[in-house]
Amino acid sequence: MTETFVSSNSTCTLDCRTVVVFLAGLMTYRNNFEEAASEVARKYPGAKIVILFPYGTANGTTGSSFVSLLGRQLAQVGYDLNHERSRRVLNAAQVIREHGASADHLLLIGHSAGGVIAYRAGLHLEEKFGFQQVQVFAVGSPKFRLKDIPYNDQFTYITGQRPDGITRIGSWHVPGSRVYQGKPGREIQMNFNPIHRGWRFHASYFLRSAWTDSNQVFHNNAEDLVSKIHELYPGNG
Repeated sequence: MTETFVSSNSTCTLDCRTVVVFLAGLMTYRNNFEEAASEVARKYPGAKIVILFPYGTANGTTGSSFVSLLGRQLAQVGYDLNHERSRRVLNAAQVIREHGASADHLLLIGHSAGGVIAYRAGLHLEEKFGFQQVQVFAVGSPKFRLKDIPYNDQFTYITGQRPDGITRIGSWHVPGSRVYQGKPGREIQMNFNPIHRGWRFHASYFLRSAWTDSNQVFHNNAEDLVSKIHELYPGNG
């Protein structure tokens, strides 16, 4: 079940010129994006920040309920990878439309399977409702088939320097297809906290996970990620 809330880090609630929507993947907790949302509030003054969970949150799950939710969400993600207008895509598009219809700048930032939903919801809004201001950023997401269309110029795909099993799933192209031969407008590899490995690395992109690089320069994942997004699309910030 889709869950949505407006982040307490928002600095605008009504008639906001900039709306930023985080879209979560599977097994995500309600507060997972708040550190990144804090960075968004600094980079995009006057922004409304919405947190959208297309697969629901993992809050309150333990033991068997955790396993049950994981199994259900995995099946839903598998479906969404192969269907361009799934119920979760349409639900997400409706939520985004409600919050961002009057915005001049609309940023959709998806993590993991949330990146797939972000791309497809933005495309649906453009094709059906004439949204022209959508910018999509997929972080640590599986790849999925893309048509070669102008909308892809608004799509940025971000991965980290360490192997992330999720980003190895899927492909942009369908062999032999004349339709699915697209690619993201930008594909970017960033450095994130190297202490994390495997699933922890995948889960840390949006956290204020602090580290120091080989030149003794201080970093944290959430700040670096949002700074890169702002560099690519500053909006009015």
